[in-house]
Amino acid sequence: MKNFLLTFVLILFSCSNSTYDCGEIDSKYEQNGEYFLVLILSDATGDEAGRIYGDASVDKETYLSKNIGEEHCIEE
Repeated sequence: MKNFLLTFVLILFSCSNSTYDCGEIDSKYEQNGEYFLVLILSDATGDEAGRIYGDASVDKETYLSKNIGEEHCIEE
């Protein structure tokens, strides 16, 4: 029983370290029946060279409910 409790606590803490990347939706596209949002994850400020983009795969409901310019977060 003691080993079970220790294992459960370790699993609980290892699962709670989720981090999120958020960004502004720059565009949306569908490819081969899959839906994607193109996010601006970082905007150029100061000495940075430019924007950093990322594509996020989403379900159809999320794809249809989100608009360009809105913020969207993805779990890492």
